[in-house]
This record gives sequence, structure tokens and C-alpha cells, in this order.
Amino acid sequence: MNTITNPYLALGVRPFINCCSVRTMHGGSLMLPQVRAAVAEASRWFVNLDELMEAAGKRLAELTGAEWGLVTCGSAAAVALGTAACVAGNDPVKMLRLPFTDGMVNRVIIPKSQRFAYDQAVRMIGCQIIEIDTREDLDRALAEPVAMVVLLGKQEHLTKVRLEEIAAVVKPLGIPIMVDAASEHLERPSPWLVRGADLVVYSGGKFLRGPQTSGLLLGSKPLVEAAWRNASPHQALGRPMKVSKEDVIGVLTALEYWFEERDQTAERQKWYDDLAVITERVGRMPGAHGAVIEPEGVDLVPRLRVSWDRWHYPLDGLALRQHVLDGEPRIMLDDNSATEDSIVVDPFQLQPGEAAEVGDAIAAVLRDTTRAAPSAGDRDRRQLGIAGRFPAGLARPSARNRAARSRARRPPALDPLRGAGQRLAERRSGPALVYLALRSQHDLLFLRRRDPRRRDERHGRARRRQRPEPRHRQPQPVRHRAMAGEPRGVRIVPKPRCVGRPPSEQGEKSIRRRKSPVRRQ
Repeated sequence: MNTITNPYLALGVRPFINCCSVRTMHGGSLMLPQVRAAVAEASRWFVNLDELMEAAGKRLAELTGAEWGLVTCGSAAAVALGTAACVAGNDPVKMLRLPFTDGMVNRVIIPKSQRFAYDQAVRMIGCQIIEIDTREDLDRALAEPVAMVVLLGKQEHLTKVRLEEIAAVVKPLGIPIMVDAASEHLERPSPWLVRGADLVVYSGGKFLRGPQTSGLLLGSKPLVEAAWRNASPHQALGRPMKVSKEDVIGVLTALEYWFEERDQTAERQKWYDDLAVITERVGRMPGAHGAVIEPEGVDLVPRLRVSWDRWHYPLDGLALRQHVLDGEPRIMLDDNSATEDSIVVDPFQLQPGEAAEVGDAIAAVLRDTTRAAPSAGDRDRRQLGIAGRFPAGLARPSARNRAARSRARRPPALDPLRGAGQRLAERRSGPALVYLALRSQHDLLFLRRRDPRRRDERHGRARRRQRPEPRHRQPQPVRHRAMAGEPRGVRIVPKPRCVGRPPSEQGEKSIRRRKSPVRRQ
């Protein structure tokens, strides 16, 4: 990285090597060189956006095999504009009313197992989400008018009702189906459109490596054109979702490279080669290794699970991730995949030479946190389970050892580390090893018996801390009642409060006055 021309370093922001695939939080993906050149050239001219999008829609249809296409400012914007097209169409009155959909068909069906964070883009149009789980739920939901059905592509396998079955039910009713496939690789033709969807959403700034702020809405020409009428620069709900002329040209260039120039075999081989380099560097550390996770489902990129022995390297996946993120070069690993003794590396974003840096950085962190080789006593203590957990590959303590450990936890005297403990140490038996472990690691089992009175006081303080604080009620006004034998019609006048005295004294005086005999006029 060039520290002179890097604009992020000039702002004090350290770039990193991305091992987390195509997350938007981490910048999506790096634009292709062809895309950067096309965007720079497009920025030198002016065009009419309606004319540009008309030509771009036709070119997108040719490249993707869809009926029509639209470039949006991100895939979430494509979801929102597709929803607006299904609810308001290109009716100017309805378009200007969004997101107030009273009197309009605004119910959207989504399978319960496919709810996702970005369905907020559906709700922001003013739609009501109707969840379904079975075919019976679908039939009940269709008892009232429905605007559309939305599916999340990567979670379709979790649903009992598949796309083909839903399409067979809702298509005769004229209800469109939209699939969010933003995190998937684009294919020609899109399998979702082939299976019965009317609209499908892809990201232009992830695997396509186009402009990061770009998305694609492909499918039915009337619906896609209605989505464009609801988008910027038109005066509608999508007016803030502006897409630039440079983004349009950048996405078209990325698609041309994706379908016409990309060598999929060489790309896949590079992924495996990078994973092999990381595995070799990490494997130099004893007890550490890497295992390739083959892609399945909609995922097409292999990944590497780096694992290590927690006894030799006492850190978990999140701790290792933080160490390499704080190092130099800075490396970003996937926090979602981190476990107690492993973490996953995704090679899609690795540039030439970065795989070796990733492997060296992980190995360096493991080397710095290496624990000394365990002695015979340490191994015995591990078998007795003193540490409270059993590492992978270690047999659980036998019943005899567990009984010995239980006996050791019942101290015969006030101080279990003296007296009987010393006698156990001389015998070098199972309980003796427990005693040695207690002497060396006081933080594991602290068996000193406390005085019962101090214990009760401690428990009492804990209960008082947990007890909710009393709610101080405001004093209620005194209601003057007639005393027994008092003639009716006689009014009792309270004595006026003294001015200049503290409130506490005034309160006491008022109490005494209420207790004193009632003065009559």
C-alpha cells in the first residue's frame, strides 16, 4: 500500500486485507480495472437519464436473458423500487401517495423462515408483511387482496413451500413474485426467473465487482419500467435513491466482463491456490491446521477453516481476529464464523500476494500466544477436569477420578490447603493431584470455608442490592372529617402553616395540629 497516495491513510483510516467476502460494511468489493476506466470515461459527458436507462434496460436484457433490466443505487433500493412498482405501478396519484397506502392493496407475503433485515425496504413503501409457513398459511393469506410475494433466495431451502408451488398458486391471481438474490452469483438466465419469479434483485457492487453503490432489478418489463418511474430523477418515493450515469455504465461494463471475458476455471483455481498457501503457513505451527470448506447451495466460493489446539494457543476466534486486525498489515477476518478454536477465511477478495501475508499473520499471532508445553502434572490435572472443560480429543475423566475430585471438594478442615491436603500430597494419589492443582491455580477452585455469620451478612447485602428501591409516594391531602358528636354545619378551619420554618418542622407541626382537639368557631 502506498502511504503517500492512499487517500484513506491521509484521513487516518487504515485499510485492510479483506477475508470476509463481499460485506457492504467492509466496502463490498474492489471494482474491476475495466470498470474503473469506464466510470472515469463516463464522468466526462452529459446525457439524459431517461434515454440512458432505456438503452441500458435493453442492453441488460441482452446480457442477462431477462425481459428488461434496471440499474439502481444498491440492491436494497432495488427491493424498495420493485415493491413500489407492485403497489403503485406507474399511477401518478398512487406514486405520490406512497408510503401512505390506505385504500391500496398493500399486503405482502413473505415466508416466516425467509424474513431478513432488508425486508425493511418492503415495509418502508407502506406495506404490511404477512408471514406464511405452510401451504395452508398461503391459502389463508390469499383470502384477502395481496400486492406481491417476496422471497429471500439463499434461505429458500428452509421453507416448506417452494417457489414453483407459490407461483402455481399466485400467478393465476395476477400477484407478482420478487426474489432477493443480492448475495448470489448472477447466472444467465437467472434461475429464479426461470422457476417462476417476476422480479429478481442482484448487487452490482459484490461479486460482479461493479460500483459499490449499484444494484440490479431484472424481470418483467412492465414492472421494471414502473420501478424506474418510481425512482430518481422522477418525483416519487424513490427520488432520494439516485443512481448516477457513471454507475449505469460501470454496471454494464462489469456485466460484459462477467459473461464475456471472465475465466471461471482460472478464478476458481486461484481461490484454491490462495487457500493452500494459507494452510501451508498456518500448518507450520504445531497443533494448527486448515481445512477447505467446499461451496454448497448458492455459495460458489470455497473457504478455509483455520483451527488450533486451545491448550497450546489459549485464544478464541474473535481474539485472533482482533490480533490480526490490530497488526500490520491489517487483516479482516469473518467474525460470524469465529468459534472457540477456529475461524474461517474467504479468498474471494484476496489480491496477488495477500494470501501469504494472511497465513503469516495468523501464524505469528498463534506463535505469540503459545503456552509452554504441559508437564506430567498438568496433563494429569487436565484429565481430572480441574479446568472445568475438556479440550477436543481429550477423554472425559473416569468415574474414579470424578469421585476423587468430589471428595477433594469436601474440605475436612477450615483450610483445605493444609493438614489433610499435605497428607494427600505425600500419597501422590488422585486426590493429591487435585490438591496440587488447587495450590497452583487458586482461581479455579477456592474451597476456603467462610464464617457462617459473614456469609449471611454477605448474602443479606446481595439481597438488599437486588431489592427494588422503594417508591416514595407524594403525601396525600388531609381530609377533615367531622368528629363524633360534632354538630353538623360546623366548618373546621385548619391552622395556617408557619412561614419561614423548615419543611420538616412544618410537617411535624401539622401532624401535631391534626392530633390536637379540633377548634370550633
